[in-house]
Amino acid sequence: MLKGKFLSNLWVGDNLSDVKVKNRSLVLRLLKKKGPLSRIDLARITGLTQPTITNIVNDLLSANLLQEVGISDTKAGRKPILLSVNDQAFYIIAINFSRRGFSIALCDLGPNILFRCDSSYSLLENTDIALLELQKEFIHILEYATQSLRLILGIGISVPGPVDAESCTILAHPTFLKHRSLDLRFYLREYDLPIFMMHDADAACLHETWSGEARETQNMVYFMVGEGVGAGILIDGKIYRGHHRQGGEIGHTSVNLFGPRCVCGNYGCLESYCSIPNVLKKAQEVVWFGESSYLRDISSRQGGIEFHHLLEGARMGDNTSLQILNQLGQYVGVGMVNLINLYDPEMAVIGGEVALAQEFIAGTVNQVLEERLLYREYVNPQLRYSKWGRDVTLLGAASIVLDHFIAGELGKF
Repeated sequence: MLKGKFLSNLWVGDNLSDVKVKNRSLVLRLLKKKGPLSRIDLARITGLTQPTITNIVNDLLSANLLQEVGISDTKAGRKPILLSVNDQAFYIIAINFSRRGFSIALCDLGPNILFRCDSSYSLLENTDIALLELQKEFIHILEYATQSLRLILGIGISVPGPVDAESCTILAHPTFLKHRSLDLRFYLREYDLPIFMMHDADAACLHETWSGEARETQNMVYFMVGEGVGAGILIDGKIYRGHHRQGGEIGHTSVNLFGPRCVCGNYGCLESYCSIPNVLKKAQEVVWFGESSYLRDISSRQGGIEFHHLLEGARMGDNTSLQILNQLGQYVGVGMVNLINLYDPEMAVIGGEVALAQEFIAGTVNQVLEERLLYREYVNPQLRYSKWGRDVTLLGAASIVLDHFIAGELGKF
């Protein structure tokens, strides 16, 4: 086993020969999150001997998983060669389902989206047609990756929950899935690739640990606001899912005891106030009452209002757009206060489509935290905004496979 558990020392390795895969995994994880690094750096951080590191690096270079990317800028002595993970060594197919359709992409180990297909066919409106479209777009992805088919590691799927990750089944959801449950393995099994599934907020949280704000963070709350509202919880370096693997549903906690009834059956759910569809519904109501000529013109010309219209209006100084975003920031702040009070994280990340509004909501969010956090005088988690926007759940799907790969679970090193 590794010297020390993940929660006590993330980068400590072991020199025993029977943990070769784990030590290779350790080196890959370290380079992925902290690289580029030299062989000397790897030995110093992991506690592995120089010969052990040399052997691991040579093996990973031979397997094309590592690449030499320059020399270290040291002031004296021989300048060590820097190493990084070769993101083009393998590829991943990522699938994200939303309430309005799905996206499917070919990604590298970045993960970076290399090629994508987006569809407006939703599982709620017509499941059979949506799945036929998924299979068709899947073939387009494979055609694009013709020269690299043997290098595809697996399929990652993120879903606006709830899911049974072990059976790759999407469970009941009143605004997303028409049927009681849907086993996606049946529709993707002919491609003979490993399939992994995760709730979209958990997947987004996982992506932040690989490529975002939380690469060196062990305890984090990820508050995702988009079509819905949810949270990914990172505890001691692992995604926390709860006993029934359905944790993190911050969007279905009440912020108004006498608020409107949510589709979940609860009243005054946070999602009813700060999900993007409900924010746009509020904006449309403003149009009906004639409070904003800007939004009225947008609605008339575009046939409706999208979130980017609110952002554009705010940048132009439209008072109504600014007021709507300010109110959004208040509810995001309240949701973040609840999460921080519950989990006392090292870092809190606001992500999803709402992160695109950082310039308009950050001040309000900070004010809410300063006024309402329980231990605000001495609890001060780092607050960050995700840079991935709406793509975070698609990239999160790729990060699910990346996580299994780096852990050495796919038998590729």
